[in-house]
Amino acid sequence: MLNINDTLLLIIDVQDRLVGMLKNSEEIVKNNMILAKSARILAIPTIATEQYPHGLGSTILEIRENISTENIFEKTTFSAIGNNQILEKIKSYHPKNIVLTGIETHICVYQTALELIKEGLNVYVVKNAVSSRKTKDYRTALELMRDYGAKLTCVETVLFELLKTSTHPKFKEIQSLIK
Repeated sequence: MLNINDTLLLIIDVQDRLVGMLKNSEEIVKNNMILAKSARILAIPTIATEQYPHGLGSTILEIRENISTENIFEKTTFSAIGNNQILEKIKSYHPKNIVLTGIETHICVYQTALELIKEGLNVYVVKNAVSSRKTKDYRTALELMRDYGAKLTCVETVLFELLKTSTHPKFKEIQSLIK
């Protein structure tokens, strides 16, 4: 179960050029922005990765502005965990749960999920905040990640599971993001 005090949000490669290749780019940017803003509001640590930013661009502004610059990492490996700095940063927060989003589901998100599971973490893949250029690749990756032990979820489920109750002091602020 997701809890504010032991969860980390990991956003994989939601970058200018990669987003531009997606059919559902508006939905992916919006849902990642909602998660990033919610994590900032709830003081949940957030890390973002950028695959070869010189060629693929930076993390989308609406997302980047909600993440500390020291938590945005460049990478060349497909798995974010292939970059030791990222793994060290994740471990420094001592999370039990990782909420995982990003692009592309069947490459970088998939490989990162498997490595995080190997590290003993509970991985929650947000189905409506991950994407691939091809629907079959997206679906296959979700099936594989579930087979390896990842939990599949969606944005609102994550948010309300973290809040637990409508009496949470940040409930109205979070709710306003999804209306």
